[in-house]
Amino acid sequence: MQSFKTLFQQRINMDSEVTFDTLPMLLQNFAQAIPFENLRIIDKNESLLSKEGLQEKILIRSEGGVCYELNTLLYHFLEECGFDVTLLSARIFDQQANDWSATGDTHVTILLKQNGDEYIVDAGFGANIPLAPLPLSGEVMTTANGQFRIKPADKGYMLELKLAGRDNDWRTGYSFTENNRITNVTELEQMQQIIETHSSSPFNKSPLLTRRTADGIYILTPSSFTKWHNDVPVKQTIDEDEYKMLLQTKFEMQRLQ
Repeated sequence: MQSFKTLFQQRINMDSEVTFDTLPMLLQNFAQAIPFENLRIIDKNESLLSKEGLQEKILIRSEGGVCYELNTLLYHFLEECGFDVTLLSARIFDQQANDWSATGDTHVTILLKQNGDEYIVDAGFGANIPLAPLPLSGEVMTTANGQFRIKPADKGYMLELKLAGRDNDWRTGYSFTENNRITNVTELEQMQQIIETHSSSPFNKSPLLTRRTADGIYILTPSSFTKWHNDVPVKQTIDEDEYKMLLQTKFEMQRLQ
């Protein structure tokens, strides 16, 4: 059987050498190849968070996942490539409630250290992914998805963003501290349990899929399909048959049941 590293690079269509300088390309390829999606949660199917389980789900069966799947998969790949990486838990800021998420620190992100500097690398933040490493020094990073920065906050840091075509002002994405290190799969499974069962979790209510394209993003729910092209959205109402068709044609997936 092919190695994890080979399967990963095949899945994201990237055969060039992986260095710190090529991480933006890797993150863009990852976002275009692997959708953020919660179908296994909705269908109440088991998802194993071990390296082997994520390899089977995402690299072999070509599914996507949510943050604790996507960023953990990426973490294992970066570690195999020799990067100094650590998984961190973070707390999402709920824009609709205008408050921190009631599910607690259930977002998973990656802390990367390079030549004495520290960065956040995140491929699992849905439509809000930065598409580049974000320095903890606060430098603003501009990518195809917008502007992103890490700011010091009480006892830690906050990720702030202005999405291209969507935000006029900076808004908070999530908060974290370097002490929120995830050291074993049991901690990931505890987050998974909260996301799958908590009444305030947005991911156990209805299917949601997002996927980057070369010039925008797709967002799919059972009732709507939104296509962002050059920062301009086109949203259409869809029925069940159209939803199933778009799952296959735009996300290369189908309902698991």
